Amino acid sequence: MTTRLVKGTPVISLADGSTLGAIDHVYFDPERLAVVGFTFHKGGLFGGGTSGLVEIADVHAFGPDAVTIDDFSVVHSDLAVEARRGDLIDLEELLKRTVMTESGTFLGHVAAIQFGDASHRLTALDVIAAGSGEHCPIAAGEIQAIGAELVIVADPSAVTAADVVRSPRTLHVVTARPAASRDDGHRRDRVVIGA
Repeated sequence: MTTRLVKGTPVISLADGSTLGAIDHVYFDPERLAVVGFTFHKGGLFGGGTSGLVEIADVHAFGPDAVTIDDFSVVHSDLAVEARRGDLIDLEELLKRTVMTESGTFLGHVAAIQFGDASHRLTALDVIAAGSGEHCPIAAGEIQAIGAELVIVADPSAVTAADVVRSPRTLHVVTARPAASRDDGHRRDRVVIGA
């Protein structure tokens, strides 16, 4: 099952069955290494309309076709985002960001972001290596800093596939493109950026 957390995903109120709007931006806190919320917008004539902010803790469910919330009372003014925007990163902006080691070696670019199933905390980055195009998973514990231009990680000797924490729980994965449909009998819950 693909869990939708992308621009354009409908936001539904369970209280009255209304569509409140569609997701505009998903916000990631680089200090907490977690998705903290999203904004949505309901378009109106000539680009007008309403908008609001929903914190991740207030989401009832992330479904394959929509995000549901209990009712409109959990929606905050989008001004709440303006107050914190300097501390948050639009999740789509993290994709393709350059990854470099603390000793100054260029590793590649972020190709996908894995999150825990319920926590929405980052568990690993999938990095496409410079030159070879190979994928290199980097565990969240190896991330030293996420800045405006670069992701800084521990030196390569410490960054191996074995460092990625494997869990029996499902991982949500944020990618730059939709995950290919697989029919191999295994359930996969994914949070996908890009449609």
